[in-house]
Amino acid sequence: MATRSKANDENDIDRLFELPPEGFIAARDELAKRLKGEGHTEDATKVRSLRRPTVAAWAANQVARRHPEDVKELLEAGVALRQAQRKVLSGVRAGGFREGMERRRQVVNRLTKAAEKVLRESGHASAGTAEAVTATLEAASLDEEAADQFRAGRLSKELPAPAGFGAATGLELVAGEEEPKEERPAKPSKLREAAAREAKELVATAAQARRRAIKARDEADRLEAKAERLKQEAEESRTAAREVSKRAREAESEANRAQSEADRATARLDH
Repeated sequence: MATRSKANDENDIDRLFELPPEGFIAARDELAKRLKGEGHTEDATKVRSLRRPTVAAWAANQVARRHPEDVKELLEAGVALRQAQRKVLSGVRAGGFREGMERRRQVVNRLTKAAEKVLRESGHASAGTAEAVTATLEAASLDEEAADQFRAGRLSKELPAPAGFGAATGLELVAGEEEPKEERPAKPSKLREAAAREAKELVATAAQARRRAIKARDEADRLEAKAERLKQEAEESRTAAREVSKRAREAESEANRAQSEADRATARLDH
């Protein structure tokens, strides 16, 4: 049994995730079958466990592969934004938060447009799918684990939209004395607190809307798949009906010929 390198495994898996969703299952099963036939049972099991990407996840994967520089900028913007967030949550006056939000927004918009192009070219364009891609990009920019999944271009499902500016995991609060003197801790004004609450509520509302859009898109995909399956079954039924009708006509013709021969034979007996 030939030894397979890890690089070979990764390249095979990368090629799977480059395929359109509708071609993923057949290619995955074919690869698993080949690996098993070559005696690489563990590799075959690993490949067989891979799930077909949703359309949104597939589009995000293609963007990650085709626009690595933009992806790098997105993730860097996310890191800077998390750092600014940590300062704000610590009550430290820190510049750069608004700038970080704007920078991330621009990169997300740019990558979303790239994903929309991929979706149009593949015939999968829809508003719900584009929303799911945007949510995935935002999640990847604010969560390290999500960023790793996105960077690898191997998402099987779109990532949920962040409920706020991202999880604060690993973002310990910053003590005022650890900051430069020009960034002294300051108690937010009531107006600022109200604005922050409103912003948080708006972000949560947007996240809920995106989740509803993702759910609606999943339902639409399910119904489309069902319609396609029914269409295929109907076509198979029509084909079978045509074949049966053809055989019926042939049998009827054969019966008519047999009847004609019988009639002629009877006529000869009468004479």
